[in-house]
Amino acid sequence: MNTLRNSIGLLLLSTTLMATTCKKVTGDALQSLSEGQWNLTKLNGEAIVVPEGGRVPSLRMEGTEGKLSGFGGCNQLFGEYKVEGEKISFPMLGSTKMYCESTMKLEQSFTQALREASTYTLKGNTLTLFSAGKETATLVQQK
Repeated sequence: MNTLRNSIGLLLLSTTLMATTCKKVTGDALQSLSEGQWNLTKLNGEAIVVPEGGRVPSLRMEGTEGKLSGFGGCNQLFGEYKVEGEKISFPMLGSTKMYCESTMKLEQSFTQALREASTYTLKGNTLTLFSAGKETATLVQQK
C-alpha cells in the first residue's frame, strides 16, 4: 500500500513539474510577437546593408505554438521560439541550404544573433534581441 501511495505521489509530482516547465507562450508579449512580420534593421547595433536585388531578412512568430518561419537573406528559416518573461530563445532553428554569395554574410550574422539571443525588449513595433546583455539584433514589425 505504501509503495502504491509513493508511486502515485511521484507521478503527481512529475506531472506537475512537466506542466510547469512546458508552458506555452502567453500574454501580451505573445500577442505582439505573433502579429505580422518582423524585418531586420540592425545587427550588433549597426544598420544592415542589403545587397542590390536582395531582400531584407525577416521573421514570423506564430501564436501559442511557438512556431517560427522567416527569411535569412538567401534561405528560408524555420524552427521554434520560446518566451518566458524577458527571456527569449530560438531552439531548433533551421534553414534551407542554398548558397547566395552576396547575402551569406548577412544571413549567417542574423541566424547567429537568433541562436545566441537570451533576452529581449519590445517597445512599440521594435523588437530588440540581446545576448549576455549586448544588443545583437533589432527588428521592426510590419503588420
